[in-house]
Amino acid sequence: MHSVNLKHILKWSLLQASCSTVNYSVQFQGEYELYNLNGTWVDAYDCQEICENWCDLTHDLASNSDYSIRIKTNCDGQKSWTQLPATFNRRHTLLLVPKMTVNVEGDPIQVGFCTTISDMTVNLKVWQEGDEQNALIHVIRAYPYHFSIAAHRGKEKMCFKAEALVEAINKSCSTDKQCVIIPKQTSDFMRPLIVSIAVVVAVTVAFILGWLATHFGPQIKQTICHRETIPNVLLDDWPTRTPMLCTDVSLEPTDPLLLLLPAEHQCTVQF
Repeated sequence: MHSVNLKHILKWSLLQASCSTVNYSVQFQGEYELYNLNGTWVDAYDCQEICENWCDLTHDLASNSDYSIRIKTNCDGQKSWTQLPATFNRRHTLLLVPKMTVNVEGDPIQVGFCTTISDMTVNLKVWQEGDEQNALIHVIRAYPYHFSIAAHRGKEKMCFKAEALVEAINKSCSTDKQCVIIPKQTSDFMRPLIVSIAVVVAVTVAFILGWLATHFGPQIKQTICHRETIPNVLLDDWPTRTPMLCTDVSLEPTDPLLLLLPAEHQCTVQF
């Protein structure tokens, strides 16, 4: 059984016998089942007829009881049982120290803890370096575990140490001491001054660019937009009159008219 931060994982060796099909089922028996239910065994909900050689029993072993655990192996219909030689209690879990981070960039200072345990109490101890006897204790109970602290910037070095307590199993662990220098932030007087300087610089740059565009605009345009030479074919003279389309076909209705002329000039004309 591997139990870390109240997460219980049961692992076992795979069956070495030759089987066409093999699966495993896990059962547990707590003190309540043993004494009040006549020694009943309970099936682990997520670990029935599985092919893997591990099982997550975190939700099944959720009380401070001594649990007996056994595994049923089914090899081609032949069943065999194997029981852990010792009982398991979640109080035996390995409690890892949460990772503490201190962010001194913002205001106020942010202290956070990274852990996989959602039901934990963190007692954060804060003091000025060299004055631990006057340390302040801050209790953090809610997840995520973050805390904000006000400090006198630029004048001191702050030290932090935390104790993580899991009340359900009455077990705790502590972080190492971490001391950081609190950098001095920009004063309230300097912030408006910096903003004003930035505005003046922006206006000055805009004025210079506008002046350059006004006085050197043609040169810049000529440099960027180069004029190409017009081809000679486009320089030839075009007719002064608009060409007219001539046709022998009249678009209006006409009537034939016979003109009597000398023989050499006779013809039929249509109007």
